[in-house]
Amino acid sequence: MAVILLKNRDFQSNITIQQKQILKYAQISGFSVHATEIDNSSGETVLEERKSFKGFLRSLKPNDTVLIYDLWSLTTKVDELVKIFECLLRRNITLHICNKHFVVSNQTPLFDVLELLAKQRELNLNPEKTVSVGRPKGRMSRSKFDDNRARIVSMLELGSSVNHIAKELGFSRSSLKDYINSRDLKELASIKKTLPKQDNKKIDKLIAQQAQASKQECALIAQI
Repeated sequence: MAVILLKNRDFQSNITIQQKQILKYAQISGFSVHATEIDNSSGETVLEERKSFKGFLRSLKPNDTVLIYDLWSLTTKVDELVKIFECLLRRNITLHICNKHFVVSNQTPLFDVLELLAKQRELNLNPEKTVSVGRPKGRMSRSKFDDNRARIVSMLELGSSVNHIAKELGFSRSSLKDYINSRDLKELASIKKTLPKQDNKKIDKLIAQQAQASKQECALIAQI
């Protein structure tokens, strides 16, 4: 079942604009919309205090699809997004962010989800800056660093310098630096450092859920 979620209390885009964009996306994507829900709670409020929104999440069934206009339709807080993503993915519910043409599901590669969270965090820190959230058109070409990406992020999270990581992994410093910058890996590494410990556990859960999907994607890319 496909459900539209509209955000009523938001200054960025009114309900009419949200609905128009979502319906256009649904038509292009071939979705048959079964219901529309309107969330009146504040995106600044923690999930535990948003009774109506929690009721909406509970009403969803496994394998349902949720269509939203943008991330702020759920919340503006990165740590709250982690909670919501974990709630949806645990029941195999797919989320479509229509304005960004971005899909969050158990098949979405982990680093794409982390990149989405990193961009939202950057937007929260610099609200006046326009940040492109979502995957760029076309996929970045495969890099020799990709097989070590998880390790690179872990080392960045621990505070290792690019020079140290390059020596440790036997790579050229300049090439590794370009790779880290092009993939926003420092931003990805900073997410787990800024989230509360309880939400770090949820990030780890996301990693476990998507590990198999990431391996399958890498295998497919290698065949192209």
